Amino acid sequence: MSQAAFTRRDFLRFLVGAAFLAMLGLVVLQELFAAATTWLVIHLARDITGGQVAASDFVWIVLTQTLSYVAGAVSWIYAERAGFAAFGKYLLNFARLNRFDTALLADNEARERTEPFLTNETFRVCFDLMYDLQFYSRLFFNLVFNALVFGLEIDAGLPLAYAFAFALLVGLQWGLRKPLAAAYMHNQRMTNRMMARTYNAWDNIFAGNRYNFGLWHADFRQRLGTALTAQVRAIMAREGWSALSGVIALVIVLVATAWVAVQGAGDTALLIALAATMPRQIEMTLDMHQLTAGMTDLLAIWTRIKGVCEHMRPQPSGQPEERVGFGRLSLRSEAGAIVCASLADAVQAVLAQPTGIVAVRGDNGAGKSSLLTALKCQFRGQAYYLPAHDRMNYRFNTELAAAEPAGVEDPDDEAEEPEEISAEEAAREKSGYSSGERQLAILAEIARCTAAPIYLLDEWDANLDPANRLRAMALVEQIAQRARVVEISHRDQN
Repeated sequence: MSQAAFTRRDFLRFLVGAAFLAMLGLVVLQELFAAATTWLVIHLARDITGGQVAASDFVWIVLTQTLSYVAGAVSWIYAERAGFAAFGKYLLNFARLNRFDTALLADNEARERTEPFLTNETFRVCFDLMYDLQFYSRLFFNLVFNALVFGLEIDAGLPLAYAFAFALLVGLQWGLRKPLAAAYMHNQRMTNRMMARTYNAWDNIFAGNRYNFGLWHADFRQRLGTALTAQVRAIMAREGWSALSGVIALVIVLVATAWVAVQGAGDTALLIALAATMPRQIEMTLDMHQLTAGMTDLLAIWTRIKGVCEHMRPQPSGQPEERVGFGRLSLRSEAGAIVCASLADAVQAVLAQPTGIVAVRGDNGAGKSSLLTALKCQFRGQAYYLPAHDRMNYRFNTELAAAEPAGVEDPDDEAEEPEEISAEEAAREKSGYSSGERQLAILAEIARCTAAPIYLLDEWDANLDPANRLRAMALVEQIAQRARVVEISHRDQN
């Protein structure tokens, strides 16, 4: 049964929670206090004109503005909490939807398309979105609350001018949404395509082969140039619109302010209020420019979220059974050997007995590993699958990786990149284990800590010397006493 597509609305549900609502409430509180400061400044200017200044007027201004700063600072804490929670929910949802799609494990094409979203892009999307929502909601409420103060204390035409300017800019922004979205989507795709090529940089550099490095370097340079061109085009589209929106907002608001000043030429209190709030009004035109320009940023993130959603359910380039050379493989068990003519034959042979070993044998390229992958797809959660080459977590390597390195951190040191941390954890694991010892540790942990009815072990005896192969065989036989083991190994290949 086909599952419903994962949509941007589904992704936004990851963000909404107690932390997000707390952030939004604190932003509203921050701008209410800021608007109260504007109101107090207007009254202070009038009191100065009338010679009725009191020290308490300044105290109230300091108090309200301080409260505004505090609310704004605390709102960032909840923005961070909401961003981390959203990324955690995304990754767990990705695992829930895809954990049995074993056909994707060795699919390099699907991995290249999807892995950038797992390793960095979605994390950045979550926090870019939270930061923008915090910042632009603050600008929005700042405009609304201060414009209301201007309308109540100076002239009702000022809020209308702000509303007209904002509506005009939003309308222009809506008209430009499609070309801007296309520029950002192309930029995201080209950047991810470039980043995907960095994942095999280590192998091509440190192998020391001029031939392989030359091919990798030429391909990386081509991707780098394409990504740069896409990035420049996206930035030019955004900044060009930003400059235009700033000029439009400034002209409309200043024309309205000049009209109010001309109409109230004899009203000293009104003119003083205008003069006292002129810096704030100019600041608000900048805020309006940033807010409407921010809609472009939000549109860019909205487009990037589309990319996240499109890769929530990656599709394999082909089914693993298509790569199996049925008729060239044999399945050997205590009941004898049979030629594997189809996936159904393999399933029948595996399920023929609840325990024991089924050995998959065949020539190189016959599709032995692909058969195990196909069986994992068939049995899903009923089968435990150990691929020939893995970077999976086990208790012994997870505990090593979780250990914090000793020593006091230097505040002047730069933070490590995720790739550096991953490499350091891998090196820490390898420092305690040879490849053969690691294989034995994995098999011992599987035998001790897992309880599946079926085990699919792909080349479990690779990198083992004869003595360690006997120890590993004992572990496999221990598993086979309580479960069905389907294995590919280097023993008994004749």
